[in-house]
Amino acid sequence: MSRPVSFASRQSSVVTAAYLASMLFAIHLITYLIPALRDVTGLSAPLIAEPLTILAVAEHLCVFPVAAALAAPDWARVAGYGWLVVDMATDIMQLNGTPKGTYLPLRYGGHISAALWILFVSLNANGAFRVVGILLALDLAIYSFIAFIPLSFILLLPSLILLPLWLALAGRLLATAKTGGATLDSASDATAGQHAL
Repeated sequence: MSRPVSFASRQSSVVTAAYLASMLFAIHLITYLIPALRDVTGLSAPLIAEPLTILAVAEHLCVFPVAAALAAPDWARVAGYGWLVVDMATDIMQLNGTPKGTYLPLRYGGHISAALWILFVSLNANGAFRVVGILLALDLAIYSFIAFIPLSFILLLPSLILLPLWLALAGRLLATAKTGGATLDSASDATAGQHAL
């Protein structure tokens, strides 16, 4: 009797996390268009850098339960977790004044993991979620290999819209998921049921 309640509670939490991540990424990604905000560090402007870093870490933390819930091969899900860890680490590196030439290439390497996870999650779905996910994965992966080319950042601009949109669509997809459906990963659902309080 407790399993359906646990599933419903878990599903609601994951949906909330997806929508919250979408909103936080949308807010944070806007700052990438403003160099004075994008490049700030704790050494140059701590009162700006600290809240921006907290925002960056919070948005990634919200994606962890989403990654656990969306159907994907285990190795692709691990790639998603890897992306989240690398992105948070590089945000902390930036806060602490690490040179851009050090933390940005590491972040772009993490985007390869993000692209892999997003692609395989998206291939398990249909409609707008699938199309947006494939475009996002391609955008992240291609840019990672050409980021050193002047003005190549223009190629990454679509991700400013695609990532928050994909996360919002993930929230909608998870909100409509049924127990045992193809959207939620049944293995992680079973694990959640076993560990429910």
